[in-house]
Amino acid sequence: MKTKFYPAIIFTIILAFFLPFIFRPELLTIRDNDLGRTYIPLFSFFKDSIGLNRQFPLWRPSQMMGETLIGNPLWSPIYPLNVIFVLLPTGLGSIIYLLFHFELAGLSTYFLGRSFRLSSIASASAAFFYAFSVKMLLHLSAGHVTMIAAASFIPMAFLSVRQLIIKPSFSWTVAGSISLAAMYITYPTIFYYTIIFLAIYYLYKYPPKLIKNFDVLKSAKYFWPFIILMFVTLGLAAAAILPQLEFAPFSTRSSLGFSDVAQPLWNLKRFATSLFFPYLKFSSFDHESFLYLGVVPTLLAAFGFMHLPKTRKITVGLFGLLTAAFAAGASTPVFRLAYEFLPVLKYSRITTRPWFIVALIVALLAAFGISKIKSKLIIFLLLIFFLAENLFIGYKKILSIPNLSFSNESFYQYLANDRDIFRVYCTTYCFNPQLLAKYNIKILAGETPIQEKSVVDFLEKAGNYKYQHFAVIFPPYQVWQVPNPPQPNPSLLAQANVKYVASTYKLGDENFKFVGQFQNILLYINRFKSERALIDISYHPKSFITGLIVSALTILALILWYIRTRKFPK
Repeated sequence: MKTKFYPAIIFTIILAFFLPFIFRPELLTIRDNDLGRTYIPLFSFFKDSIGLNRQFPLWRPSQMMGETLIGNPLWSPIYPLNVIFVLLPTGLGSIIYLLFHFELAGLSTYFLGRSFRLSSIASASAAFFYAFSVKMLLHLSAGHVTMIAAASFIPMAFLSVRQLIIKPSFSWTVAGSISLAAMYITYPTIFYYTIIFLAIYYLYKYPPKLIKNFDVLKSAKYFWPFIILMFVTLGLAAAAILPQLEFAPFSTRSSLGFSDVAQPLWNLKRFATSLFFPYLKFSSFDHESFLYLGVVPTLLAAFGFMHLPKTRKITVGLFGLLTAAFAAGASTPVFRLAYEFLPVLKYSRITTRPWFIVALIVALLAAFGISKIKSKLIIFLLLIFFLAENLFIGYKKILSIPNLSFSNESFYQYLANDRDIFRVYCTTYCFNPQLLAKYNIKILAGETPIQEKSVVDFLEKAGNYKYQHFAVIFPPYQVWQVPNPPQPNPSLLAQANVKYVASTYKLGDENFKFVGQFQNILLYINRFKSERALIDISYHPKSFITGLIVSALTILALILWYIRTRKFPK
């Protein structure tokens, strides 16, 4: 009974945290963040595609002149938990999706702690330190639902690798490969850093007796479980990997420069404040630059670190210093070296993505510190203080995000009443994406961190602006938040089937006929007309079909493996 007590407590407290959002999903879902602007429209599109159109969506036509869905790492339709959005209302489904992954993060961290022979209460503490880490809560406030999903699988992947080192088995290979495949499908960048971490850990655990008496066959046998784990992972995730590899050369990610990748920008004072005491400039830190993990886990981790054996102390300390230097980006040579030599890193952005792994290690070290405390009363008081501080930061950041405005719905109703087939363009990206989805209005531009380069180049010409840096919102806010914002090209807009142009400033071209004003939005009709054209895109769903076949064969191989031996292959 005692073994089930702490997991039940973890489950209950995480559920309690989400109860206000379960009863009122709009507390999270209408925020002007990635959840409100990007994911809710995506989830609605997925729900309508399957529920109304009886189609599994590989392509999204609603923005950026249409965009690949299966080839875009932002969100993959093949993730099994997406069934939630078919079965439940989109808002509630989003909350259940987040709740599931927070529960997974907490419970798997608990069992990871137990694998280190920590007590039940210390392992439960680790679960809270990770699931309610400031890192997780701030990305919740930013609406990064898929990043949270990927991060929730890190403890289970780590636990699986630890078990494979101790005693390779079918069950831990499956658990690890499912965790890593789900991590890749939800957020490839988190998968990338986790694989590097797990590979380093696997090397670190290399048996000393093999170092003294090196033998190629014995070394191969040691690494064989990790190699099989990676092959199974890649096989399970092939339906996401292959389309993304096909799309990658066409995306703007292939042309990112060092300054685009090395974000956020730091100086020594800002980095140190963010890491140790952000309250000095609390409001100036966003979810990417907020590295603080809470006073209790930080101090307990330092206490636990001091009790580590000397070899582990050196290893953990070196890993922590290198990770912190990496997160500091352009401020240190570590990230520049990684940028030059690590494969695929140039496709990534934001240097603080590995901080989820740091949060997990700090949670485990803090739990180790907890195990040195004899008084349960002191432990409970520390946990209460931790929850009070971290939940204060989390709720405060969530509530500081403004809501999307739904007061101008008549604008979208006006466009929806036009039964013609057309797109709309806004010079300042003035749309509410949820209302666009509700009224099925297609736009020329949009908001996405992964874009096709040819579309971005066309948008520059049609919008009559120039912007050479990486952007997420189109048109980029840097080009219209100026004294003389650009006047779009009506002829090029017509080529993209743009019938209406919305703007928050006046358009001077006589080919834009003024229709009316809807609050702060001026609406024009484009006098140029263009027939709809069928565009032959450069990437096709063949890679997706190939990926599905590879994934199916991988599953079949696992079934045959299980039926025949249930043992790890020699």
